[in-house]
Amino acid sequence: MKKVLIISYFFPPANFVGGDRTAAWAKYLHKFGIFPIIITRQWNEGQTDLVNDVKANDFVHEKHEHCEIYRLPYHRSLRDKLANYPQLKILQKAFTFLELILANFSINALPYSNFYVFSKKLLTQDHSIKALIASGRPFQSFFIGYKLKKAFDILWIPDYRDEWSTHQNITNKNLLQKFISSLEKASEKRWTSSCDFFITVSEQWEKSIKAFVNKPGHVVLNGWEPSNNLDLPKPDVHKNNKCLQIIYTGTLYPYQEIEMLIQSCKNIIEKNLYKIEVKFIGTNVIPEENVRLKHLVQGYEKHFKIFDRMPKSEMMNHLQDADILYLTAYTGNKGWYPVKLFEYYATKKNMLLCPSDNGVMQGFIEKTNSGFIVNSVEECENLLLSLCQKKEQNIPVTRPHDENMANFYSRENQTKKLAEILSLHI
Repeated sequence: MKKVLIISYFFPPANFVGGDRTAAWAKYLHKFGIFPIIITRQWNEGQTDLVNDVKANDFVHEKHEHCEIYRLPYHRSLRDKLANYPQLKILQKAFTFLELILANFSINALPYSNFYVFSKKLLTQDHSIKALIASGRPFQSFFIGYKLKKAFDILWIPDYRDEWSTHQNITNKNLLQKFISSLEKASEKRWTSSCDFFITVSEQWEKSIKAFVNKPGHVVLNGWEPSNNLDLPKPDVHKNNKCLQIIYTGTLYPYQEIEMLIQSCKNIIEKNLYKIEVKFIGTNVIPEENVRLKHLVQGYEKHFKIFDRMPKSEMMNHLQDADILYLTAYTGNKGWYPVKLFEYYATKKNMLLCPSDNGVMQGFIEKTNSGFIVNSVEECENLLLSLCQKKEQNIPVTRPHDENMANFYSRENQTKKLAEILSLHI
C-alpha cells in the first residue's frame, strides 16, 4: 500500500471543520490503496479555541489498521498565552503581526515548527513514504511542504481548503496589513513553486489558484459524512410542535446578506399568525458580525436566539429540533461550497438558501432536491408562511432528498477521487 504523509494542523478531537476533511482521508484512503500518515497537534476533546491549554499534551503515536496518527505537543507561544489577559490585547496583536511577518522567512517562527522537525525525521527513517500533502489553513504549513520537497524530492501537494492570496474578499485596511499581504503573496508563489500540483475544494478556486501559482490543480470537494447524522431522527419523524424552527450554524461573514431572512421572519412575527424561532449558533467567531446580528434582531430576542460556538454533540441536539437549515450566499465569492452545506445535507432536513449564490450552492440543492431557494423578502416570507401553515396542521415540512447524487458528494467518494489522483503520480 502506498504511503502518503498528511500535515493537518486541525484534526479531531478538536471541533474545527478544517479537520473534518483530513479526518475523512485518514478514514477512507486505505480502501483505495493509499495508507495515510497524519501529523497534527494535540487538542482537547471538542476544543473550539485555538489557544487553550491542552490537558494531555504528550507526544502520541497511534497505530490503526487504516492509518497512523502522530499527535505532537502543542507549544503555546507567548502570543497565545497573552490571550488569557484581555487587558494586553494590543500586545497580543503586535506579536500576531510579528509572527505573520517572520513566518515568511523562518520555519522557526511558526508555533508548530515541530511539525517540520518531526516530518523531516520521519521521512529520513521511512523511505516508503511517496507523497506529502499539507492542508491549509494555516497556509504557512505550505512552508513545511516546500522545505521537505527540497530535502527529499518527495511528491509535494498543497491542499487549499480556502483561497489565500486569490481570496475574492480580501480587504487590507492599513499599511501594515498591505505589507503582510504582499509578503504572503510572494511566499505563496515561492512555497508552491516546487509543488507537483495542488488540490482545492471548488472548480472556481482551482482556476483562480492555478492562474496565480502557475501549477496544475485538481478539485476534491469536502463532501458529507453519513456518520455525522447518527443521532438525528429520520426526516419523517414529526414532533407535535407548532413553532417553525430555523437554524444557522457557523461563522458569519460581512459579505453574507442575512437581512433578507431576518426581515421576512420579523414580518411574520408582527402578523402574530404563526410561531417562528431562528437560532444562530457559532456566530461569535467574528465579534463584529455578532454585533451586526444582535443589532438586526434587537427587539425580537424572544424569537431570535444567538449561541456561541459549542461542541458538535451539543449542536446536533439543536439540529434535532430544526425544521429548516439556513444558508446564505457569500457575496463576491464565486464557487464557495461551505462545509455546512454538506453537514446540513447529512441531516436529511431541508435547507433554505436565501438569497441564492446563483452558483454551486444553488446547483447542489437543485441536484439533490434538498431545500428551497428564495431571492427576496417577499419570496422568503411566502415560503415561511406556507411552512408555518404545515407545522400548524402537523404536516411534515421536510420533503425527501433525491439521493441519486448523494454518493458523488460523499466524503468517501471524494476521498476515492483523491486516491485516484495520487495513484497517477506515485
